[in-house]
Amino acid sequence: MLIELAAAMTVTAVVLELWLVWRYRWLLELFERNIVLGIAFSMILSWLLGEAFGASGLVILLAAVSSTIVTATVYKTGTLLLFEPLLAMIDR
Repeated sequence: MLIELAAAMTVTAVVLELWLVWRYRWLLELFERNIVLGIAFSMILSWLLGEAFGASGLVILLAAVSSTIVTATVYKTGTLLLFEPLLAMIDR
């Protein structure tokens, strides 16, 4: 149960964060220049989602770490444009 909730929160956090960064391009430029800000943003967003879902500390920590690994990789490699069709569907 713990792993499933952390995985669900991870997917939610990644999709929400990538949508926010796609919607507000200045965030992408900021995170590409300073990866520490991107990591902090990802951790804070995961924590806020955990609080919204009523999750416990360990679930939030697992989700935050895993979503941060995914999004930091996206920022570092510049593959956000690959997700453009998905993010455009969410934006409707």
